[in-house]
Amino acid sequence: MTNLVNNFKNLISNELFLKLLGYLDEKDALLKKTIEASICAVLVGIKKSNDLEVFLKSSQNLSFDFEAQLNNYCPKESLFSCGYLYLDWLFAVKKDRISEMISNEVGVRSETARIVLNVVSILIINDLKKDTPKNLISILESQSEILCRLLPRGVKLILGLPNVDYATSIANENESSLFSFSFFKNKRN
Repeated sequence: MTNLVNNFKNLISNELFLKLLGYLDEKDALLKKTIEASICAVLVGIKKSNDLEVFLKSSQNLSFDFEAQLNNYCPKESLFSCGYLYLDWLFAVKKDRISEMISNEVGVRSETARIVLNVVSILIINDLKKDTPKNLISILESQSEILCRLLPRGVKLILGLPNVDYATSIANENESSLFSFSFFKNKRN
């Protein structure tokens, strides 16, 4: 089974990454983490969607040209704003909160998180329009632990995902004895 996050990371060419890097003026490690968090957020939105096939069929006539938007002068607030169509469908009123939380937790500017989330949503939905796996939802279900692990905690909360780290730590605590550690130390005289 293939990892969908890595498949969708490969959709972002080196040329596109370098153009975004120069245009957004962010550090490359932070931009990569923002891309990864955005991919995971979009995939969780797709997993939670009710009628993906209907949406993909209705959006067949929409197409976007990345090169035209990056090469022509375009103000940052409207760069890749066409991705909002997809994000509106996936997240409705949560899209601004998701991009803001990605910005806060990854450490990039708000406009960077918004633009990257738009770019990622366009790339993923356009790729799914071309070739949608028959069992996409079951693949996403099987990879939900990977998606949860890669998403920042705040984004998990907004998307309504359980906090996997917390659940794992509680399970590990229950396995150990209750009295293995105490805040109160016995004083010896």
